[in-house]
Amino acid sequence: MITEKIESRFSKFKNFFRIRPKRFLGIDVGASFIRAVELSRKGQVIRLNNYAGLKLSDFDNKPFNLPEKNNLSSKEISDAIKALIKQAGIQTREVAFSIPDFGSFFTKIELPEMDKDEIPQAVKYQVRPYIPLPLDDVVLDWFIIGGQPTKTPIEVLVVAIPANLIDYYQEIAKRSDLDLKFLEPEVFSLARASIKDGKNNKVIALIDIGAWSTTCSILEKEILKTSHSFNIAGNDLTKVIARSLNIDYNKAEEMKRKYGLLPSEELKDSQNIRKLLIPLVGSILQETKKAFHNYYLEEGKEVEKIVLAGGISLMPGLKEFFSVELRKPIVIADSFLNIVSPPILADVLKRMGPYYGIALGLALKGLE
Repeated sequence: MITEKIESRFSKFKNFFRIRPKRFLGIDVGASFIRAVELSRKGQVIRLNNYAGLKLSDFDNKPFNLPEKNNLSSKEISDAIKALIKQAGIQTREVAFSIPDFGSFFTKIELPEMDKDEIPQAVKYQVRPYIPLPLDDVVLDWFIIGGQPTKTPIEVLVVAIPANLIDYYQEIAKRSDLDLKFLEPEVFSLARASIKDGKNNKVIALIDIGAWSTTCSILEKEILKTSHSFNIAGNDLTKVIARSLNIDYNKAEEMKRKYGLLPSEELKDSQNIRKLLIPLVGSILQETKKAFHNYYLEEGKEVEKIVLAGGISLMPGLKEFFSVELRKPIVIADSFLNIVSPPILADVLKRMGPYYGIALGLALKGLE
């Protein structure tokens, strides 16, 4: 039968014509949690396959840091990652890790007109005074953020990452049985997931308030122009509550997340909590204003919109406090926006967006 022969031959190729979704895993090893997001792409549709988080057991007293200062070995981190992957049922082994802000050095330099192939050597020469480590001990990457090679002077954003930190993440991936495709400073991952209107001409500030550090980054047309990190963050807010009210760390963390900067009739000390937090939040605000001012002096442009990210962005009253003080539109990062997921998860994912932005941004890049 001719028809049967045709069908039989075609059946050998039917899987070839079926587009299989590409999957990718992003993992953010933060100061307090390991967070993972698994995405898949089929055509132009990006779907959430899985997300999961695991608290690091020694978070209260030992922050994640550079390898030589870190109390968690690559084996301990990889064991935690393997447990998370198994528990969540994550399938893909293609992965990217983020490099913490405090493990990256950013600087901006200006170069004269030159051919593009001359830029790498010029970057190495010009960047020496700005990198606090010998150049032999770091890996450099750079991005043109202004001007055009061979036509005009150019602005270059240079990123330096300690080589031993790269080795550390490679070891974690190997021990976790994962196929490491790339590493990326977390500010790039977070921006990719958090800023949804970067294609217009607005200058947007991304303020990431983590557990142990805060990073204020300024982007224009999806291009990172500057990034400034400082060591005032969520952990400091929790500690001041714990010390002042003579309560343990976990109870103080619970009160911070519940009451924040807003007074509440439920708790007679809530107004005191606000008073305790305002000086530290004010310090974060002053560093942010300084970053905005420096950008204006360099570029002659004002920040027009602010995106708050990190778990502390959800603290009651913080967004309103920043809005009053900075007098600019402020939104909280909605990282899962435009990612296809079950409707039943809509509210949960909106709340989780500020926490999972880095891992999601890594997964998005892996699908490009």
